Formats: sequence, structure tokens, C-alpha cells
Amino acid sequence: MKHTISGLVRNRAGILGQLVGAFKGSALNIKSVAVSETDLFETSRLTIVVEGHGKEVKQATAKVKKLRDVLQIDDLSRQEFLDRELALVKVHFRPEELSQLTQTAEVFGAQVIAMGKQSITFEITGEEKRVDGFINALNSFGIRGLARSGRVALKGGDEV
Repeated sequence: MKHTISGLVRNRAGILGQLVGAFKGSALNIKSVAVSETDLFETSRLTIVVEGHGKEVKQATAKVKKLRDVLQIDDLSRQEFLDRELALVKVHFRPEELSQLTQTAEVFGAQVIAMGKQSITFEITGEEKRVDGFINALNSFGIRGLARSGRVALKGGDEV
């Protein structure tokens, strides 16, 4: 089962290594990690998506909470949360395929961000299933490059 772990950390050198290290030795598979500054320069929002059982997630989250530079950490999988992912997908195309490609992008709400003579690059933002669906739809055209941000998430409702 996938778990989305989100929290706030102090911007300090080595904090990302410490966080990932807290998951080392557990039976958890880290699927994605996203970290970026918040509105306060000294604080960053962390989102880690892990795959594993609840017991291991609780143990790893408890280790993370003990780290000096961790301000807040939550397993969002047990509560309401909002999440998004960004993907950039470069696809090889033949001229006769261009209209089909752009129609596919329109269906998924993706945007063309660059175009060459034989390739087109799309940007898509949304829930993981939507991003996965778009990538699967483009597979038959020949994906030349793919970059994904990993999941970013916030608690739902009025909580921080």
C-alpha cells in the first residue's frame, strides 16, 4: 500500500539525507521524494511516497519525528489530503500523427511546451492516475524523454 508522508523541515544542509536515512533498513520502498521551500525561506515542505505496510510506515515516521530539524511530519494516507504531480514528456512523432497527439493532450489537459521537427514536449499536472494515463496514451508514439516531479501534497481542510 502507498503512503504519503508530508511534513515541514528546517532548511539545513544534509536534512534530505537524514530523512531518507530514517527509512533505510525498513521494508519500505521509496517511490518519490519532493522537497521545496515554503513561503518561509528557513522552512521546506517534504513529501515522501513510500510503499509498504502500516507498521513499517509508523516506525519510519517515528524515526523521522526524532530528527532535530523536523518540525512536523504526518502520514497523510490516513486523512484527507490534496496531491499533484508534474510530468514533462517528450514524444517522437511523424507529421501525420501530430493532430492525434494534440487531441490526446487536450483530453488529458496537457499543454505543449516545446516542439521540434520530430518531437513534441508536453507538460501535464494532476493526480498520479491522470499523469499515468497520459503517459500510457503516449507510449505508442515513442516516448523519447520523461521527467516526473513525484507527488507533492498538503493536508485537506483548514489544517496546515
